[in-house]
Amino acid sequence: MIQPASFHPAGRVPETLACLLVLVLVSGCGKQNSTPTASKAPIAGLTVQAVAPSRIQDVIELDGSVAPSQRADLMARVAGALKEIHYRDGEFVRRGRLLFSIEPDTYEQQVKLNEARLAQTRSDFDRQTQLLRERATSQSSVDAALANLQQAEANLALAKISLSYTQIRAPFDGVVGRHQVDVGAYVGASPGGTLLATIQKLSPAYVNAAVGEHDVLRLRERVAARGRDGQAVVERIPVQATLQSEDQTPEHGELDFIDRQVLPSTGTLAVRGRFANHDGRLLPGYYARLSIDLGQPREALLVPRAAILNDQQGDFVYVAEGDLARRRGVRTRAARGEFKEVLSGLKAGELLIVGGTTKVGDGDRVQAQPAAAASTSTAR
Repeated sequence: MIQPASFHPAGRVPETLACLLVLVLVSGCGKQNSTPTASKAPIAGLTVQAVAPSRIQDVIELDGSVAPSQRADLMARVAGALKEIHYRDGEFVRRGRLLFSIEPDTYEQQVKLNEARLAQTRSDFDRQTQLLRERATSQSSVDAALANLQQAEANLALAKISLSYTQIRAPFDGVVGRHQVDVGAYVGASPGGTLLATIQKLSPAYVNAAVGEHDVLRLRERVAARGRDGQAVVERIPVQATLQSEDQTPEHGELDFIDRQVLPSTGTLAVRGRFANHDGRLLPGYYARLSIDLGQPREALLVPRAAILNDQQGDFVYVAEGDLARRRGVRTRAARGEFKEVLSGLKAGELLIVGGTTKVGDGDRVQAQPAAAASTSTAR
């Protein structure tokens, strides 16, 4: 039996009506999702500081090593037993101070023997000269006597030199290291002599370093800007030296040497700073940071190194514009200490985000406080 189209069994809904209900529900859901959501909360815990010009000194910073201004190995140059050591290991001594003595007996006797020979040859020469005046001898006999006299004089001089070598004295003011040979040991027998100790002059002291290819050009410009008198100009360039693990006031000195040739294998140029080192802080072998001043002090924008980030696009920073963080690409170069100089991309007066930069993205809402206030609250 065929039922009329207007009739519907209980619990059943026409297919057309069901589709309409589905569309209404979907439409309602879409309207609910399109309602604006609440904005993100601002990122807190950030610190900012206003960018301001600072007066700086252009520098080249290099890793170097401390060296004495003078160093000498004290050698036993004549053979014999070491008789006495006249200093304490590590002692500062003045030039001419007696440091070691070798038994002199043999050399003293050599001097006496050659003095006697000299006296005899002088007497022979005088006698031959007198006989020549009396025409009782020949000129050749006189010449032979003169040669013997001169040989005896030379032998006596050599004997006295050997005797002087039995006393080893300080060639300059300096610190003498530990002795290498004990009293009673036989020294000086080897062809090159025997090393007894080493003396080093620590005041002044040197710091040796190598300048890279880029900085070589800057340093050459600095030298050229001061005049044409090569070495005299170099000596007027101020330098500073700081030990690697030291926060004390740096040692001040002058650049006293710039090599005339770049080392081809490394592309570097050897330089040397000279320091008074009156307090003896710069000890040979220490690693030191050598800073060379370039030109006159000038104004520049300095920012903490920690505030400068880097990615594939290069260096950048974040600045606070109102309550938004904005990315700024910058061009920088190294400055002294924990700062970098900003050459472009940042202007004086802008608020630089210096703390919490790892949490920030371009366009994020931020809530920041001045760096000084942040440090105060942290200190509390």
